[in-house]
Amino acid sequence: MNYENEFLSCNNEMTDEFFGFKHIKVNAEGTINFNSEKNHNLLFLLDGNIHFHTVEVVTRKLSSNGVILIPKGCVFSYEVRQDSELMLFSFKMLRSVCDKLFIQQMGNDFDDFEPLSSIPIRYPLDNFLSGMIFYLREGLNCEHLHEIKEKELFLIFRAFYSRKELTKLFHEIVGESDFRSLIMHNYMNVKNVGELASLANMGRTTFDCKFKSVFGTSARQWMLNQIARHVKIKAMDPDITISDLMEEFNFNSATHFNWFCKRQFHCTPLELIRSCRRSLKQDKGRKSKP
Repeated sequence: MNYENEFLSCNNEMTDEFFGFKHIKVNAEGTINFNSEKNHNLLFLLDGNIHFHTVEVVTRKLSSNGVILIPKGCVFSYEVRQDSELMLFSFKMLRSVCDKLFIQQMGNDFDDFEPLSSIPIRYPLDNFLSGMIFYLREGLNCEHLHEIKEKELFLIFRAFYSRKELTKLFHEIVGESDFRSLIMHNYMNVKNVGELASLANMGRTTFDCKFKSVFGTSARQWMLNQIARHVKIKAMDPDITISDLMEEFNFNSATHFNWFCKRQFHCTPLELIRSCRRSLKQDKGRKSKP
């Protein structure tokens, strides 16, 4: 590579190993190093055989020349069945406004796809991946290159893959804003995460993956945190009782409510009410001072 010394001192050299493109070779029964807690991951399997497992999907097989999307927050396990070669593209969100609109406008024309569905690698995507491998092997790992190649990747998807294929690949991250709106309008009207998943018309695994992708935490923990926030606000009412709180927030027993308060606030319901009232009095005292 010409001017190698100048390039290797570039301030824009990639430093985040869990972002952008990465060329991986892994032995049978080996592990693939990527972050599914914070990133979406596109896995392009150039050669080999990998089996993915989730709660609902017994096995989803990815074979040579296939690409699969693992959404951020998806809970799964995998087995590398034979020596494999992959290109991994990790991203938190799409950079391009056009790409975002393209994904969001796919619609719900094909809503019968299962989690971790794959589509084939074909021309010119195979040439794109070969070129990216060449750049990485030569040490060309600048952040600007990854940004440019991300845009090229989605141009290839848009130009050479059908709407049905792309919906199959990206359906689990389509409509995040609509999904957030549905959750915010309904979480106080359901008893559990299962009812929320039903309202979203999703299987539990798909729902859990999408929820963690959009909200950054599990649906169960998020709902507990939201209820805790509402309980704490209501506990500041000087006339509120433990029974009132239990009734308003659908706790069916004192034991259950006691467990909830100890988990969320590290105190009993009575201690929570007393603490909230003390805080309220202190607030009013500070405001009344000249």
